[in-house]
Amino acid sequence: MTRHIIQQADEAGDGRRTAPAALRNTEPLISALDKRLPKTGRVLEVASGTGQHAVAFAQAFPDLEWMPSDVDAAQRASIAAWYRTADLPNLSEPIEIDVARSWPVANGAVQAVLTVNLLHLIPSPLVEQFFERAHDVLDAAGRVIVYGPFMRGSDYASEGDRDFDASLRARDPSIGYKSVEDVITSAAGAGFVLLGSDDMPANNLLLTFTKQ
Repeated sequence: MTRHIIQQADEAGDGRRTAPAALRNTEPLISALDKRLPKTGRVLEVASGTGQHAVAFAQAFPDLEWMPSDVDAAQRASIAAWYRTADLPNLSEPIEIDVARSWPVANGAVQAVLTVNLLHLIPSPLVEQFFERAHDVLDAAGRVIVYGPFMRGSDYASEGDRDFDASLRARDPSIGYKSVEDVITSAAGAGFVLLGSDDMPANNLLLTFTKQ
């Protein structure tokens, strides 16, 4: 099973985890996603983490059905706690998704796949598999949206990014920042083209791909 570094989070008595990073980027993400998500349909969120985003996104986009997932059982428990507390009609219970294995979602069943802060936490070969599996579950006009920190070519956007990447690779040499160009190439290999790139706070990017 593929595992990645779990973000730091505080846990409430009801099982909900709260990650400071998710608190910071929720509103900028909602603003950017408003331009990139389909207006209706089903969105599969891969590596939903604590579940904070899933609830916030389901509230912000009531015409979309939100499907959270995570490979980690403890994270899924937190997502389930957020799901129970929010009681939103367009939010599903979390499912287990491992990017290295087949996804338990029917081919062509979703209109968008979103992942937040995942690609720098998995090895490069799994980035390719992520796009391949996303292509399978998306309908003909489906989109893949990825958010996170990226290198621009061989350059870092800041010294802070360089230091953070070094700390990731010190913990696991197989992971770390990917360049925008390499991600676009991986997406193209799975049948996607870049639709748009949005600058986000803290030098992050939101990359949106659509099926060719």
